Amino acid sequence: MLKAIDDETPLFNTVYFLSDITPVVSSPEHYKADLNTHGGQPTSVSWKVCTYINGRDSVSKTNLESTPHVQSKMPSQGSIVVANGSTPRADSEQEYHDWYDQEHGEKLTLVPGWNAARRYSLARLYGEAEAAKFYGLNFYDEDNGLGGPEWKAGVTEWTLRIRRNAAKPNIRRIWKFERVEDIL
Repeated sequence: MLKAIDDETPLFNTVYFLSDITPVVSSPEHYKADLNTHGGQPTSVSWKVCTYINGRDSVSKTNLESTPHVQSKMPSQGSIVVANGSTPRADSEQEYHDWYDQEHGEKLTLVPGWNAARRYSLARLYGEAEAAKFYGLNFYDEDNGLGGPEWKAGVTEWTLRIRRNAAKPNIRRIWKFERVEDIL
């Protein structure tokens, strides 16, 4: 379970990494069951079901993993995940992917305490929630360099161009792992 450490809502979140999202994308049955468990109001529970794009597990690694895989180490209780949702304009989508894969993702690996990154594309939204077309999740130790000089160095001219080419503003959330379970 994740607890927000920013000033946004919702305060809590749960993330599941599934090997196959087909049953969840093709039918609202599982979402409706979850919704009924939590009071039946679409504002109480929302699901963002995403498909894997790529990820990285090491600072020195230049080849991105395009096959979905489990992180080399589970996030620990107290560790941090920064989730960024981006929606580039349709005519800027390829440049967005190039920027993330060639520059931005690699710069984030230099932030002290960085552990892993995963990129996703939104496949289905259930409930009432703000959503983006693409998501980047970066996992950090509890003691990390977020906000520090290495993190600030990630804002380049290319980054600013990507922001100008966005169809809508980014969604950025910072979460702390309150509980971690491997349910396999």
